[in-house]
Amino acid sequence: MPPSTVGFEPQEIESVSRTHTIVIGAGIIGVSCAYYLAKRGHRVTLIDKGEIGSGASFGPAGIIAVGHPPMPRPGLVRQTLRWMFDGSSPLYVPPRLDLDLWRWLWKFSRACTPKHEAYCMEFLGKLGAQAGACFETIVSEADIPCDYRPCGWLEVFRSEEGQRRGEHDAQLLRRYNFDVDVLSGDEVRDREPMLKPGVVGALHYVQSAIADPHQFLVKLAEQAQRHGARLLVNTELRRIVLSNGRFVGVCTRDADQIDADTIVLAAGPWTTKLAASIGLDIPMQPGKGYHRNITRPDPCLSTACVLAEGYIAVTPMSGFLRLSGTVEFSGMNHRLVTRRLNMLSNAANVFLEGIDQSQTISEWCGLRPCTADGLPVVGWAPNLQGVFIATGHARMGFTLGPVTGKLVAESILDGTPSIDLTPLRVDRFAPRRRRRTLARA
Repeated sequence: MPPSTVGFEPQEIESVSRTHTIVIGAGIIGVSCAYYLAKRGHRVTLIDKGEIGSGASFGPAGIIAVGHPPMPRPGLVRQTLRWMFDGSSPLYVPPRLDLDLWRWLWKFSRACTPKHEAYCMEFLGKLGAQAGACFETIVSEADIPCDYRPCGWLEVFRSEEGQRRGEHDAQLLRRYNFDVDVLSGDEVRDREPMLKPGVVGALHYVQSAIADPHQFLVKLAEQAQRHGARLLVNTELRRIVLSNGRFVGVCTRDADQIDADTIVLAAGPWTTKLAASIGLDIPMQPGKGYHRNITRPDPCLSTACVLAEGYIAVTPMSGFLRLSGTVEFSGMNHRLVTRRLNMLSNAANVFLEGIDQSQTISEWCGLRPCTADGLPVVGWAPNLQGVFIATGHARMGFTLGPVTGKLVAESILDGTPSIDLTPLRVDRFAPRRRRRTLARA
């Protein structure tokens, strides 16, 4: 049974032409959309086939990495070719015949250029400051207990070459007024005694923060409900209903048609199939990530550390230490592969004291929605009225969830968001000739 809706007094808002929005997907993107819409007095129904945060939003690293660069990076193609068929590598592609995957990989490889990285950072840099501010505002105003700590995060290196590569990212962020401090090996070990002597240095991303992602999401959903959002969990969507090119409602397995003016598709990698059912092409691949929660060693880290040469993140959370990372393009499945999980522990053990003495508490995997060009998809669907897409955040979902929800609410209620979303437009995946047709329509 879905939770009951809590009554509320809607606040006064101006020029709201759309009276009811259905949000599909109860991950960080969908819940953030529901929260910001309901907070402004809008009628919202959130629908998910599972529980709140039962997908990829359940178990990320919990790093609010403002201004994070996109997934396709210069020089990554050669490295990816070495990794992709190795089941213990950071990026793994099990061999299989999947034309959609190979088209995606080809487009991904073409995006791994300095020019495209700069294009992405022009947008992500602007988005970063608002992303951090959204978290601070929500946590303080809504009083959300999620172990939120504005302490930044550390990128830790065991080689001079690794630190030089890390400095490239730091320079990117400094161009957009993000502070990144350089720490020597002695300085970072004084700060984090759990680090082993082989660490040569670190970068401190000062304006970022950490939090427990699942606690944050569950409490944000409760806040959305208090503002009047209706939460329909464990509810399977059967059909999106259109009439004369306009969205009019949805049909679920448990109910008759639910009418609405607007729908927001925020269902992670499942958005591709949902969008295809109404004629939209949003090519994404599910990038499987893993985590292993272990007992806290003594001493334990005080903040999150990304272990650069190990390609994993280690985050202290309430009562445990989370090891997370890897990207696996193995299709739509939730199979836990032991060697992928062991990779997390093995990489952490190289950098950190006490890992080999810790006990495993739990293990998990989730599917992140990944676009080939490294940018999310956020905007109105072309040639369909009342259909909005919000997906494709890949590894940036937790960081960009709240700010995406804010921008979606502004788009629906105000007509114009506070940040130009043109780089994230839905029709950018269409062939060039098709894009020209859509532009004229």
